[in-house]
Amino acid sequence: MIQVLNRGGINITFLGHSGFIFEKDGHKIAVDPFLTNAPMAVKTPDEIIVDDILVTHGHPDHIGDSISIARKNDVTITTTFEVARYLQNNGAKAFGVPIGVEQLFPWGKAIFRPAVHSGLLPDNTPFDISAGIIFDFGSFRIYHLGDTAINLDFKLVKEIYQPDMALIPIGGRVNMDIPQAVLAAEWLGVKTVVPIHYDLFTQGPVNPLDFKKLIDSKNSRIECIVMEP
Repeated sequence: MIQVLNRGGINITFLGHSGFIFEKDGHKIAVDPFLTNAPMAVKTPDEIIVDDILVTHGHPDHIGDSISIARKNDVTITTTFEVARYLQNNGAKAFGVPIGVEQLFPWGKAIFRPAVHSGLLPDNTPFDISAGIIFDFGSFRIYHLGDTAINLDFKLVKEIYQPDMALIPIGGRVNMDIPQAVLAAEWLGVKTVVPIHYDLFTQGPVNPLDFKKLIDSKNSRIECIVMEP
């Protein structure tokens, strides 16, 4: 297993569960930084130094430690509208963006795509739409799918955005299972996939190496990398 991966000039660090840090040209971006009480996490929130935080949706395992990390680093969290309001009410700087619009950053742009997923914020109020996020660094695009069921928007993402890499949930209880995640990777047309979200909220044990075996057996053009924090 790999702890830090470099693709397209971007250093990609896995924090565990669905959390990552991307680093490009001195810019560090955290996505879904769930560390406290997270089964896979080895870092603490105090160790995370970033310029931006993006959150896919309002479940506690994706909001994670974004509030404390944002306060410590004095940065803004970019997310969907309901989640941004919740974060603001809990003392963080947050900015809500609509689905499908390109949000510009010094490092590139982020595009929030619809995810088929729903639920409650940590205060038990419902949030509306969930998202996956395309991180467009100019010459390389990473699609973090967040939590989602399989859906045909993946084909639209391939046609419009042509992502190079996908971070794909495989847990199977609150998102795609392994066969569906393999099909999603094929629909997206990516060169590289990393499985995520297999350590919590599953129906029985889920082994990311089973995802890799199925990818390798079905489509040798897709590189599958299983990462560890």
